[in-house]
This record gives sequence, C-alpha cells and structure tokens, in this order.
Amino acid sequence: MVIARDCSTRADLDFQGKHSGENFELQFHQHWVRLVWPVAKLFVWNTIILGTGYCVFVMTNITDDFTRRIALVFLTVFFVLAQFEIITRLYRYLLYLIIITDKKCHRIKKTLLTTDDHISIDLWMVQDIQKCQNGILQNLLGYGTIILEAQETVLRLHFTPNVVKKYERMMHLREQARGQMGYIGGKKIKEVKQKLFDAKAIHA
Repeated sequence: MVIARDCSTRADLDFQGKHSGENFELQFHQHWVRLVWPVAKLFVWNTIILGTGYCVFVMTNITDDFTRRIALVFLTVFFVLAQFEIITRLYRYLLYLIIITDKKCHRIKKTLLTTDDHISIDLWMVQDIQKCQNGILQNLLGYGTIILEAQETVLRLHFTPNVVKKYERMMHLREQARGQMGYIGGKKIKEVKQKLFDAKAIHA
C-alpha cells in the first residue's frame, strides 16, 4: 500500500517494497472497466432478491409465519452474499496497484486474506516494452496491456488506464534509468565510445 507521511516531494512518498534512493514517479490502479461486470452482477442479484421478496411477501397471501421467516432468511443470506462479493471485488481492485519509480516498476497485488504478491523489475534491465490494445472497447476507453520483458522475466500490466501515456512515460523512464546505470540504448557507454573511436580511427 502507498503511505503518505507528510510528503513535501514525490521522492518522500513511501510504499511497500521501496528501496533507498528510489524516487516515486507515478502510480495507478486498473481501469474502472474492471468493475463494470461485478457492479452489473450486483444490480441483477439485488433486482432478483427484491423481486422475489415482493412476490413472496406482497403478491402472495402466505399466512404461515414459519414459511415467511424461512423465505426471509434465505433472501437475507443471498443479499448479504451479494454485498460481500462486491466488497471483495472492490478491495481487490483497490489493492491491485502499480507503482513506477525512476528505477523500478512495482506490481503490488493483494486480497483481504489469501494473496500478498509484490513483483518488481528494474527499468534499466527491461529489454522490451510492448503496448497492446485489442478491440474497439479498449481503443475507445483508452486502456490496454503493457508488457515488460527483462531477460527471463515477463511482467504484464493488464487493464492499464491511459495506456498510451503510461507507455510513453515508461519508455522515457527506462532510458533515464539506463543513463543512470551507464547504458545508452541497452549498451554500455564505454562500449559506444569505443566503437565511435574505432570508427573515427578507420576513417582517419
């Protein structure tokens, strides 16, 4: 989780797994479209439960108290389960967080009880960054998937909002991180300078 502690600059922002020397750049959750289906399902379940309750207690003339109580218990249980599911989905959405610093990309994924995953990847080691937007919906709403490949590690960031801007920002941060580590375009600066020197020597 990201924890703000009287932050005066972005570099002061603290979060789980942050290393010393890392400067916070941006963070984001998955696109809100991720919650459309759970909310729609909640609406359908509530409609069914309320409709069933109206039919049982208003439209039908059930005088037996035991039957009415049993029906009320079943409707209450289904209603509570429906609310619990949407709360679980909402917590899962809020606890799935992507944090980008000037050196690393962190993916923090949690659930209420069962999951606590934290994957980080060094930006200067990223060999390839891909942006995928498939279908009309993803292009209209501006979300998609960003894939980071570093040696044998592949990190997929699904449902990334404003995916084009995030992609361009991550490309810029990768080159910035490589420059800090002494790399240009994935090659050591010394190697590049040596090749330039050799080329000048040949032409001379």
